[in-house]
Amino acid sequence: MDRTDAWSRSMLMLVSPTGTGYVNYVAIAAAQYLTRGDLASVTMQYSKRPSPLSLGKVRDAREQNRLLWLRILQRVRDMPTDRRPEVVLFGESLGAHTSQDVLLGWGTLGPQALGIDRALWIGTPGGSKWMHEITGPPRPDVDPSLVTVVNDHEQLVALGQPARARLRYVLLSHDNDGVTKFGLDLLNRRPAWLGPDRPRREDVPGKSPRGIPAGMRWRPVTTFVQTLVDMKNAQVPGPFTAWAHDYRADLPEFVRDVYDLHCSDEQMAAIHDAVRRREAYREGAFA
Repeated sequence: MDRTDAWSRSMLMLVSPTGTGYVNYVAIAAAQYLTRGDLASVTMQYSKRPSPLSLGKVRDAREQNRLLWLRILQRVRDMPTDRRPEVVLFGESLGAHTSQDVLLGWGTLGPQALGIDRALWIGTPGGSKWMHEITGPPRPDVDPSLVTVVNDHEQLVALGQPARARLRYVLLSHDNDGVTKFGLDLLNRRPAWLGPDRPRREDVPGKSPRGIPAGMRWRPVTTFVQTLVDMKNAQVPGPFTAWAHDYRADLPEFVRDVYDLHCSDEQMAAIHDAVRRREAYREGAFA
């Protein structure tokens, strides 16, 4: 970061990658476009295996993220107030889990205490204990007005401008993403998302559907196995669309709104076109 003069950028993006070390290029590209390149992103790999095979690395990833970020944030605090960059956090899938683990036990006070201004997590695994902290029963260290979990951008917009202006930390989790639902507790306990207050199934044109089908029922062991299969299938790459564990098409608007960046409708359309063309090029290059 010293060599590249990262400290001179207006925004620092802390990223925890997936198990293979992958960082979502749509998230980085959208942030680069929206900041006009005035962005530095930093990540550190903790494993080289697919995320389901890297669960044993969560503790190591948490510790190395914590140490790296504390050193970075110490440097930021030592800078003059008018030159400090905004610090944002991004994590996807196991990267969401490993970055949230840094905040474990601190609720929404955690990122505030560290000096992380805003955070966007996509496809948070059901095993993230911090996610359950901020979505569970009320806690004195959780300010519910600072954090939300949504299925799509329209749900975020529906919160209303006053609520969106206060938000700082957003978890984007598709309701049909098996990764966000799977956990060992499914073996012997009915999860809340299959309870009587489950969100009603609702189709969203061109987007991942909301809610849980009314016909789904919890069965000991059976639901665990079914969700395990759903988790595996959710990670199969498909077309460039918001579906299951694929969040690429969601990202331009979420990066803009969560990180409080600004652009015109025409510029947002151009960003969407650019990331779609890049995806088409990648598919052709690696076919």
